[in-house]
Amino acid sequence: MSDHTAWLRDMYENKWVMPFAPWWKRLPMIRHIRAVTLKFKVERHYTVGMGGFGLRTGYDDWVLYGIWHGLAELKGYE
Repeated sequence: MSDHTAWLRDMYENKWVMPFAPWWKRLPMIRHIRAVTLKFKVERHYTVGMGGFGLRTGYDDWVLYGIWHGLAELKGYE
């Protein structure tokens, strides 16, 4: 199973939705910089912000994968 297939499966099973991003934030270099920047923010949130006891659901990593690969919200999946 490819990573993209697993990403879609997680979306359907958990009813996760990608946050809206305008077209210019989905451009290749910009989305890669965004993904790396947001990864640092997520890690800081779970380690410092939660006192090291943050409970991860997987949604943050799912969104970061979607940002990195330029995946947008798919309409009509329900």
